[in-house]
Amino acid sequence: MKIIFLDIDGVLNSARYDKNKSDTNSNIDVSRLVLVKALIDRTGANIVLSSSWRCHWDPEGKETNETGRELEEIFNQHGIKLFDKTPSLGGNRSKEIRAWLSHREDIDSFVIIDDIKFGWGDLEDYVVKTDYRIGNALEQVHIDKAIEILTKEK
Repeated sequence: MKIIFLDIDGVLNSARYDKNKSDTNSNIDVSRLVLVKALIDRTGANIVLSSSWRCHWDPEGKETNETGRELEEIFNQHGIKLFDKTPSLGGNRSKEIRAWLSHREDIDSFVIIDDIKFGWGDLEDYVVKTDYRIGNALEQVHIDKAIEILTKEK
């Protein structure tokens, strides 16, 4: 199984998007979801939320609140199913991703798409870093790098 650990803020929204969005727009730039969908279609990967937004969503739906339902609906409208989320371990994303991976033996490859710059340690080679301040955050160049990481022969 291939996994995309996906952050939202700074990946699926940007300074440009936030500056130009109206009050009726979502906090997610849906034009970035088109790129995520292309990545999924190309690699067959599943989405695991590593974003702080994951606290609003539960894979089983038991603890999903209104924000989580809206998040899931936006993803579903673009043909993207959320697979799972990382555990909450104090906000250390690398620790949370390692914890999630430690409970899975069926992972062939994974990529981390995030705007966090540092603290990845041995996960650094799996990180595709976006920048909230540049362009639309997630761009085609990031998708190309994610495809390369997910399809790299071991």
